[in-house]
Amino acid sequence: MQPVITDTATLAALCERLAHEPYVTVDTEFLREKTYYPQLCLVQLAGKDESAAIDPLAATIDLTPLYALLANEKVLKVFHACRQDMEIFCNKMQKLPAPIFDTQVAAMVLGYGESVSYESLVNKTLGQSVDKSSRFTDWSKRPLTPKQIDYALSDVIHLHAIYSVLVDRLNETSRGGWIAQEMQPLLDPQTYDANPDEVWRRIRLRNTTPRYLATLRAAARWRELTARERNVPRTRVMKDETLAEIAHSKPEDFTTLQAIRGFYPTMQATQYDALFTALKQAQNLPSSEMPRLPARTILTESDEALIDLLRLFVKSCAAKHHVVPRLIANKEDIEALVLGKRNDIHALTGWRYEIFGKDALRLLEGKIALKADPKNGIVFIDNT
Repeated sequence: MQPVITDTATLAALCERLAHEPYVTVDTEFLREKTYYPQLCLVQLAGKDESAAIDPLAATIDLTPLYALLANEKVLKVFHACRQDMEIFCNKMQKLPAPIFDTQVAAMVLGYGESVSYESLVNKTLGQSVDKSSRFTDWSKRPLTPKQIDYALSDVIHLHAIYSVLVDRLNETSRGGWIAQEMQPLLDPQTYDANPDEVWRRIRLRNTTPRYLATLRAAARWRELTARERNVPRTRVMKDETLAEIAHSKPEDFTTLQAIRGFYPTMQATQYDALFTALKQAQNLPSSEMPRLPARTILTESDEALIDLLRLFVKSCAAKHHVVPRLIANKEDIEALVLGKRNDIHALTGWRYEIFGKDALRLLEGKIALKADPKNGIVFIDNT
């Protein structure tokens, strides 16, 4: 077992060495059950010849050298399923690590499966198994055991070898450009910043009138900002079901708030005053400023048939190119195409357009037809 790094000097020396590597693998251990922002408990790094675990909870460490390495554009940072790791570093660094490579995304592009797990990828690429017995560790407790540290380091050590395998396959299939496109959303800070004015859309609706939606939006925004300020989970402030009832009942003071079914106070009574103000402001909004849900599209039998046809085409493209079908086009993309929409459709951008989008449009325009071929699966018949 290697000792965990707990001082700034040792961390700086490690990061200086790794800064000369073409790529480093990165993983984190964190907790977020009791906080709004994930609590970073351990960071693991690996280069070609060394790996190390870093203790961000140590009183004697400053993570500035780590953040400098993550921001170093000359060093590629390799993660697996990096979204939560990137969220953590975005909050800590006030910027995102770059450049990055996500092995889960690469695995989907290369046909290893949808949202392939780290354990599965280790098995499929390296022919090894992973000991996950420490998966449910409370990483905030100290001291960490040798078994826990070895478990944590094994992730970045295997990841270093996995990256090499995946890059070779990407080069063989000329899909390096595909991965570059897939990394762009992960490098956008807005990906990790929940817009307080939009979080209401995640709540199950009891009503769809603009006035109700405006009130729900105000209540959800108050909860989001309160949870951030207190650094507690949203549900510790108020549950979704309670927010929905509040939007319906529109309490004006703490007494009426207490009467709402499912409400239980988690703060002092005066701390809810901002909620009542927000609800009142929502009630006074002009109609033009209230949110509205888009009109529900009623699909005809012909639309449904075309949707089924495009789904079949997606599966055919996925099989032909060894890509996960959902990565090519999702349900919303397919429905939008059938309804004649052409703007802001993911399936009509980049590599997706090349292997699916352009022929999907020709198919919908009647310029090509699909034919079953015993040897080659589904093939095209040109009708032009």
